[in-house]
Amino acid sequence: MNTLNEILNVFRPLFTYNGYALFCAFITGFMFHTGRKTVTGTYLASDFKGSYWSMVKFLSRSIWDADAVARMMITLLQSIFKDWVYVYDETHAIKTGKSQFGLHFFRNHKYQKRNKNQSKFLWGHQFAALGLLCLGVSQVVLFPVWVKMLIPGDETLNNLAVLQSILSRIPLGLIIMDRGFNNRKVFSILLSYGHQLLCRAKSNAVFYYPPKPETQPRRGRKRKYGERVHIPSLCFFDVTFDGQVVSVADAIVFTKMCPKKVHLVVRRTMSEKTKTYRYFMVYTTDLELSVEKILRYYRLRWEQETAFRDAKQNFGFDEYQVSSHLSISRFVQLSFMSVSVMQLLFSHSQNVTLDVDEVCNALGIHWYQPSKLTRGLMQTYLRYLWLRQLFSATKVMFITQRKNREP
Repeated sequence: MNTLNEILNVFRPLFTYNGYALFCAFITGFMFHTGRKTVTGTYLASDFKGSYWSMVKFLSRSIWDADAVARMMITLLQSIFKDWVYVYDETHAIKTGKSQFGLHFFRNHKYQKRNKNQSKFLWGHQFAALGLLCLGVSQVVLFPVWVKMLIPGDETLNNLAVLQSILSRIPLGLIIMDRGFNNRKVFSILLSYGHQLLCRAKSNAVFYYPPKPETQPRRGRKRKYGERVHIPSLCFFDVTFDGQVVSVADAIVFTKMCPKKVHLVVRRTMSEKTKTYRYFMVYTTDLELSVEKILRYYRLRWEQETAFRDAKQNFGFDEYQVSSHLSISRFVQLSFMSVSVMQLLFSHSQNVTLDVDEVCNALGIHWYQPSKLTRGLMQTYLRYLWLRQLFSATKVMFITQRKNREP
């Protein structure tokens, strides 16, 4: 797949003829529009020739499945990239008013008592999102592929129900989670579908060694947990991680947060102020993963946070102005699809094999030197190519019309 049309054509069987044209209009509109990515802005930035209200009806009345679009994107990416893992996280969109479906208060973790302009609670929507972290030979790309709305207290849209609906529809793999998901219910659901998990442990997490065989028979059930793991007493050794030598320790242990045996990896660092050790703990149910891979996978989990930020800033994730649950869910899913399609165009296209210096020189940027192509640079460069093609086509049309008018 070398062009944008070839990538979008993969999703053609999921839509009708008019629906596919509207799908392409939303994807291209999110990419090329420079202002707010509302339905109006998307319509103005796309090449869609139909009426404006057909785009509104595409979100609310048209017959198509947003989950099927997400599954198609996952299948496409997994057929291209052989080394991949899942990243699961939650995000929110701050909104105002009461006319939209699912608005509720959620806690503001950035609240400061001395700042009178902030509130302890924000008013908006919460979403659960799944990303596909693809690891190539020379690059690592996080594709945001699936997003679903969360409604606390709802039987079908709460945290566990949404997680279960996503896990039941994706191929088996390793799922990376943040330490906020340390919950036995969450891990039990994840493991029941055959997936593997990799999660960071909280600072007060408790781990246990496997129980030692008993020399004499005892009444009652057998012990499940052995002695408690004392983290500072573990046997630490040096490994090379991201070009640095770090002190780590690992062990096969049990924890009450997970129903299965886990591989615990502890990284030890020295605090410059207190001259004491700090411990970073991460564990996984995949006992075959090496220590280096476990640390690398969790470090790359941060790519999901940057994907949320870029989707909100540049692809209109939180700029929807629709009211129903169906319309909001479809809008945010299309926003995720536009990010993934753009990244796929840059990472797997033979026509767009560019490095950071070439893109910055083409855009005239000399004050910004990132280590890799960011999503903002990708989008700006695509707009640059689109405008150059648009104005060149307009110039050719103007010259042709002028020659036809000449006697």
